[in-house]
Amino acid sequence: MTHRERLANLLRAKSLVRGDFTLASGKKSNYYLDCRLTTLDPEGALLTGYCILETLDEMKIKPDAIGGLSMGADPVVSAAIVVSAIEKRSVQGFLVRKEAKGHGRQMQIEGLENPRGKRVAIVDDVCTTGGSTLEAIAAAERSGAEVIAVISLVDREEGGSDVLRAKYNYRSIFTARELLALA
Repeated sequence: MTHRERLANLLRAKSLVRGDFTLASGKKSNYYLDCRLTTLDPEGALLTGYCILETLDEMKIKPDAIGGLSMGADPVVSAAIVVSAIEKRSVQGFLVRKEAKGHGRQMQIEGLENPRGKRVAIVDDVCTTGGSTLEAIAAAERSGAEVIAVISLVDREEGGSDVLRAKYNYRSIFTARELLALA
């Protein structure tokens, strides 16, 4: 079984929950994808890291760094950078705060020193409206980084991916429809 197939099985088993939910976007849904239950699982993290790197390979992109908005992107970023080290093709990671810290160095982007001119991939766990991904992209671009790829673990296919795809090189590893089909 491929990394992607194994990760799909884990997402279905651990992260896909049926019921009545209100999403961060305010939309109602009859299912919820709590990807952190998979991305923070040891095997799930490993598979997530491999799938992110394999997606970048398919896109023929070699970023200087991989990052995203805290919280959803944190385990995805960590998984990808650890697997990049295992595979001896190290890629720096970074995290984007919702807003700059009010103390210390007052940074919004953590883990990436001097982002200006860096080619970066922005990652997230789930794309619904694309709002959190767009926040991370905006922060990266304000810092002078060039966003060369945008990847979400799961695209809910509710408009966000279309918004991202209109301006960025966007891919998802899975669509919600794919995960729901065999659940």
